Amino acid sequence: MTSDSQPSNDNKRKGMLDLETVSLQPDFNDWPDRRSNKDRRSNKNRRKRQIPIKIDGRRGKTDRRKEMRRKKRLRIPIFTKLAALSTLLIFMVIATISLSILEIQKRQFTEQLIDLGESMTRVVATNARDKLLGEEDLALFQLVNDIAQNDHILYAVIVDNKGTVKAHSHIDQVGKRYTPPKNLRAVTTGKDSTTSVLTVNGQDVLFFELAIIYQKLKVGKVYLAISQEKVFRNIKAARRFLWMMTFVLTLIGAFLSLMLSMYFSKPIKKLRQGTRALGLGDFNYRVDINQNDEFGDLAHAFNRMAEDLKTKELIKNSFGRYVTPEIVDKIIANPDNPWMKGAKVTASVLFVDIRGFTSLSENKNPKGIVELLNAYFSCVYDAAINHNGHINKFVGDEAMVIFGAPVSNSRHAEDAVRVALDIKKRILALNRDKKIDAESLLVGIGINSGAMVAGNLGSRMRMEYTVIGDNVNVASRLTSLAKGGEILISGSTYDLIKDKRFFQSETRGRASVRGRKEQVLIFNVLSSNKG
Repeated sequence: MTSDSQPSNDNKRKGMLDLETVSLQPDFNDWPDRRSNKDRRSNKNRRKRQIPIKIDGRRGKTDRRKEMRRKKRLRIPIFTKLAALSTLLIFMVIATISLSILEIQKRQFTEQLIDLGESMTRVVATNARDKLLGEEDLALFQLVNDIAQNDHILYAVIVDNKGTVKAHSHIDQVGKRYTPPKNLRAVTTGKDSTTSVLTVNGQDVLFFELAIIYQKLKVGKVYLAISQEKVFRNIKAARRFLWMMTFVLTLIGAFLSLMLSMYFSKPIKKLRQGTRALGLGDFNYRVDINQNDEFGDLAHAFNRMAEDLKTKELIKNSFGRYVTPEIVDKIIANPDNPWMKGAKVTASVLFVDIRGFTSLSENKNPKGIVELLNAYFSCVYDAAINHNGHINKFVGDEAMVIFGAPVSNSRHAEDAVRVALDIKKRILALNRDKKIDAESLLVGIGINSGAMVAGNLGSRMRMEYTVIGDNVNVASRLTSLAKGGEILISGSTYDLIKDKRFFQSETRGRASVRGRKEQVLIFNVLSSNKG
């Protein structure tokens, strides 16, 4: 209220000052919490929406589709993924190393057999020259027989330059014409020697050929066949051993991976639960992670964040009892915003007070007065928040509601009239239901619209967001002129209402208001066309 209010209002306030021991501010515990988790328009709990989904246009629809697709996919816990991935990596590493070792060993054994075969072939060729020329068949047989004693040797053959077998590890082949095997795959080829591979009964056999030279003349040839069965048998046994070791090590690795995965997944699960709890508004939730590592640091930081959020929410809840939620949000978002320093706005102001409150409260005890004011202010508050109104202050039995500031609203005049009609309706219901031990309440309401200054007023220690100016004073004067049950609006408010079909009104003509030289055109809003 302005300092030049009419004496009638001042007398009412003086009458109230006699009750020094009674706080006439409304009992906020009986009110809807203005900083609670419930949406002040829809009365829905916003914190129950665990997953914020944007609803503006195509992007909001896309986000919802993505969320639905994510929920439909198979959910695999992260510790299972980590354990499976670690086990797969361990298996692949061990298997790759084992197979590589086996391949290297196979190549080394083959090379050793080739060296052995070439060496034996040269020994036979060297020792067989003189004996072949001297036709010492027994000595040749003994030479071949000694060579064939080796486990790797399948057979050894010495032929003359005509291809006749002179010595064979199988004695029944002696004297026959020797025919080299077909389908030989050459491995190495020299001037007088050849190393090949052939397949006998499904096994690879190393086959060696070396000419017997005497004084640069070819007098015969040595053939030697070496089996790789023993090598392959050893490789196969080694492969079984390595696969068994791979399986055992993979199991051990899987167990260790599972332990490691659980070491990581448990803190993550606790942090996820904590995040969900904070999203639901449970700022008392704390994460219990006793690990001296990054997870422990993260848990400590999370708990500090929860404590800060709890403190911030307590401040917002407490602060929201004294100023509107929109102002609280703006102050917290940017306390240095220029809007705090004052600006000229076009808005509407509504004043409402109880007629005859001084006499009404004379014979009542303090508890009854507080109960009466709480019920009355609850009606004003509920009506205001339903139509974009911002409760600015309560002074005694009078309330001031602003429309169009601090949040801009092009329909501020229409919303103000709707709130006035809603207040009138709620007061009538309150009188009809007799929920309080009091006589019927009669209120007067005044509304004016126009340019005014909005901003923070007060000292450095205590500030209050409000509006001031001549148009605010006019609204206060109209309230003083209004009789019990009347809603008086100025001509400027009436002109700003684009849709006048929702209420019925009558012209009260022009009237002089204190503090203004020009008279003000006044309309009396009778009722709502919607009943």
